[in-house]
Amino acid sequence: MRSNPIFSGETRSRRRPGTRAALALLLSTSLALSACGGGSEPSQAGGELKKVTYLNTLPLESLTYAPELVADTNGYFKAEGLDVDFQYINGTPPAVAAVMSGKGLLTRAGDTDIMRSISDKNAQIVNVGAVQKGGTTIRIISSRRNPITNAADLRGKTIGQSALGGTTEGILVLVLASQGMKLTDVKQQVAALSAGTFNLVRNGRLDGYMTSLDTALQVQADHPDDAVLLDPSQYTAAGTQAYVTSVEQAKDPARQDEIQRYLRAIKSAVRFIAEDRADGYADTIKLISGKYKVPSFANPEVARAALDTYVATWTAGGVETAVQTDRSRWSSTYQELVSAGLLGGGKDPSQWIDDRNAPKS
Repeated sequence: MRSNPIFSGETRSRRRPGTRAALALLLSTSLALSACGGGSEPSQAGGELKKVTYLNTLPLESLTYAPELVADTNGYFKAEGLDVDFQYINGTPPAVAAVMSGKGLLTRAGDTDIMRSISDKNAQIVNVGAVQKGGTTIRIISSRRNPITNAADLRGKTIGQSALGGTTEGILVLVLASQGMKLTDVKQQVAALSAGTFNLVRNGRLDGYMTSLDTALQVQADHPDDAVLLDPSQYTAAGTQAYVTSVEQAKDPARQDEIQRYLRAIKSAVRFIAEDRADGYADTIKLISGKYKVPSFANPEVARAALDTYVATWTAGGVETAVQTDRSRWSSTYQELVSAGLLGGGKDPSQWIDDRNAPKS
């Protein structure tokens, strides 16, 4: 890979804060053209963009999708010759079904969802690259009036989730299993992921709910004397968020090319955000907020704290390995599922990964 001055430490030390977004936008095409990872070269400037559909299972205006938002607003998708159509689907199971039917090129799912879908339901999907691989960024929010401070406290509780059978449920199952409990030891209730759902916790309709990191931090900032956050990573290795496509699309050369382009754009965006950390993510926030209304941006401290954690998960193992699956963590999660009796043993989870189209450097 040719070095690009926008990412070099030497250039950073000489430029004034706030200029990176403009520079990156001007150079986005050259960034993509110099990106490594094999496969076809991106479309030339001015060429027709290829429209692809990405199925997001959470509202797009969340920092968990910051790589997508920056890839869109900073021109990385366009530089790769892509016109990405984001379509919201509430929950992982319907998103996986849509990908399998060819209604979307990619969706993002948790490792437990992917493994259980393949093993239990014979879902013809495959992990093509992991964006989040340093532990889950899901948090369980409760109130000090009835706090959930550890996994054992979950017994008998009513826990809100955006949809049943999805990523949050998979994490919950393993957290419970770490304490010898099963999913039947809690009550699940469908609830919105917004900060406002905390009101249902405060009035006792829910004992807690599972939501994204930035929402959880916003709740904590709004209710510093009441909100209690529990990090499931204390109890499970699960939490990898991987891009998945159907086995059929993964074998199609045309779809492979689109996947390569998408993942290269995401890696460029991750690198940009990681580089922006030294400036308090000023350019990242400016880019995203120019098009999208992300609730956590209303509190800059919350936004920065969330981005710090997200960047750590996106770049676990080094920024150069961004979008590549941590196979050791993937295997550990599979073993946890087997130990919990949620999957049969004797399988090779590496067979559920096809990351040949993920950028390697």
